[in-house]
Amino acid sequence: MTHAVITRLRRSLTEWVHHAGNRQFLHDDQSAQLRLALGDARRRNQLHVSAWMLGSWLCGHGMVRAVDGEVQGFDDVRIGQTLRRTSLLLRHRNQAPQRRGGRTQLPFSRQHGAWTALLGLAFDDPGAEPLYDLLRDEPESSFGDDEALPLFVRELLTLRHGGRPTLTPRLGPFHGVLDAWNAEPRLFAQRLAEVLDGHVASTSGPGAMFDDPGCKLFPVEVFAVRSVRRWLELPMPKVEHALMFTNLATMAPVGPWPTHELAQQVERALGRR
Repeated sequence: MTHAVITRLRRSLTEWVHHAGNRQFLHDDQSAQLRLALGDARRRNQLHVSAWMLGSWLCGHGMVRAVDGEVQGFDDVRIGQTLRRTSLLLRHRNQAPQRRGGRTQLPFSRQHGAWTALLGLAFDDPGAEPLYDLLRDEPESSFGDDEALPLFVRELLTLRHGGRPTLTPRLGPFHGVLDAWNAEPRLFAQRLAEVLDGHVASTSGPGAMFDDPGCKLFPVEVFAVRSVRRWLELPMPKVEHALMFTNLATMAPVGPWPTHELAQQVERALGRR
């Protein structure tokens, strides 16, 4: 994996964040929509939509700031995480899960759930436990063959909860990580590096697993694994990969989880019935 690919991803994310139309629509317009929805019960169905979009822009904006060396950028990421996590929980509260073709269908995208859970684990999101419970409790039969990442997240959350993961070929590139969970450190680190190769190769295009502003350039799966292993008091080997040598991986958030006026109001809306 060459650093040229990482440079290309960094440039792509930076251009997305600084595009005037994206800032207008995803930040300015969605902030205004959130305020309207919070003040008018007739607009409450807009809450989860605008919270997700604003949160996604903040995650991307924060990642760009952090990769450029501004550690405060991680505060933007954590605020974006609050909005996106609350968005999914609002949607779940307001829309009952459905069954389609004999499988349970959550009222939000499993891919969105996976990204949000991984970032929650990576950044120790203090409000993410209800989302983890939802994702962990999904039966394996609910997952399709094209949902390797959400299934991997479920198994990580199972491990964190003290259970044993189910190793299935549907885990795709993540099977090796779980299979080597208790192997010698060098092999486990190698499996994680292989997953990061796949991460970089799946950042754009139809069905891309990491086509998300909060995850595109951040080795989120490695930091989520590290969080789970720390939770279980297991050692974490050093992973050698180009994604592990940007400021996003070598710096860390400073201070407690940040507060934000709109994010707090959306969280309070979740608490209301």
